[in-house]
Amino acid sequence: MYTNDFESNTPASSAWRQSEQAAPSLTCQIIRYLRWAGTVLIILSAVGFMLQSHADLLPAYRYWAGLGFTLALCAGGLVCTYLLRETTGARIFFTLGAAFLPVQVSQVSAMIYAFIHGGSALQPDYSWLQFSGVNPPLIAVDFVITVFLLISVGYTGFSMLARRQVKILMHAFLMGNLLLLLPVRDAFWVPFLIALLFIRLRTLEQTLQQEKAMHLFEGVSARALTSLPLLILIGRSLLHPSSVLLTAVIAAITATFFLVDIKRYTRSPLVIYAAQWFGTLAALGAWFVVAEDYAGIDHGYYGLMLPLSGLLFLLSTQADYHQKAYRFFGSALALILTYGALLNDQAFAPLSALSTGMALSLAGLRYREKTPFFAGQLCFLGGILFYCSYAIDAYSHAPWLSSIGLGLVVLLSASYLEKRQQLIISKVDHYWQELKSWD
Repeated sequence: MYTNDFESNTPASSAWRQSEQAAPSLTCQIIRYLRWAGTVLIILSAVGFMLQSHADLLPAYRYWAGLGFTLALCAGGLVCTYLLRETTGARIFFTLGAAFLPVQVSQVSAMIYAFIHGGSALQPDYSWLQFSGVNPPLIAVDFVITVFLLISVGYTGFSMLARRQVKILMHAFLMGNLLLLLPVRDAFWVPFLIALLFIRLRTLEQTLQQEKAMHLFEGVSARALTSLPLLILIGRSLLHPSSVLLTAVIAAITATFFLVDIKRYTRSPLVIYAAQWFGTLAALGAWFVVAEDYAGIDHGYYGLMLPLSGLLFLLSTQADYHQKAYRFFGSALALILTYGALLNDQAFAPLSALSTGMALSLAGLRYREKTPFFAGQLCFLGGILFYCSYAIDAYSHAPWLSSIGLGLVVLLSASYLEKRQQLIISKVDHYWQELKSWD
């Protein structure tokens, strides 16, 4: 008994126990590295096949090559499940298979689009992305196979990643692939499809973020799968003629992701800070593109640029850094544009000055900041001074009537001040002390 206790406490026995515990840990690390390496190799091989420009292959053969790649991944998942009795590898294989399915859907969509539009179909410059010249029976076969794999492989992959949320994940995945399948390539309808899918995915993300299991690696992978059709739809739209609407939608999506959604995926101050400026530039760039395209309408350039001030105030509510700077530049921009419109005799400039003044004043009260508040007061004063010209014209036409009216106003004001002078003085003092406490 004493001998066993002594041997269990010797340095040699302790080192042996440590090496015995370290061996499984080292093995797990090696297995993890092997899985990551295999996954990266598979992804690089698929991307390499698409980028090698296999123009010599017929469109049907290019589709079948991708189909064979997807089926090989599914076969690897079945081998891991039924022969090796190992679930992690099966999960990886079926996840990769589901990830490559939107590519198959996009290829079938290109075939249908080319068949419907014929010679007038918009084709990308890259020949390996063109899928014209495929006969209808073959398109029908490819369509049936793709739909079957989309349902079976997608359901299997999501079941392995997030069994409890498989229904909502499959719904979003099928919706994205359905929009990806539509034979639409013009620059008018594609932005609406992209915006619709992005809104649906954001709603899904807000729902899934409440589940703790969806924050694990498997849950993150399942959520990433649902976003693949959107990424392919955006990437495919960049290969065709663009429009102001498409540019605005993509920029708005970029701004929303980097200003709002990025905070759900990281807590790093550096990443959030860099993402904030990137999203801000995307939002401002989208508005400048829209303003430049529509600057020739009757309302003029000032009317189109004035909402940019409101955009800066909106961005300040989502920014984590320099919120006051956003509101300062928004207030200064609104003040400059308002007086520029007044001096340039822009249409509806006085009404715009009054409404902008009230909006900035309310913003100053809301954020307790002097810059937007006084900028609003100056804008409102500019609108009032513009309408004072009508009073001057009225006085020049009927000076006696205007004098009577002005005299009545002065007398009534004196009576009001005499009656409530203490209340007015206290209100003014409170107002001044309140302003002094603002930033």
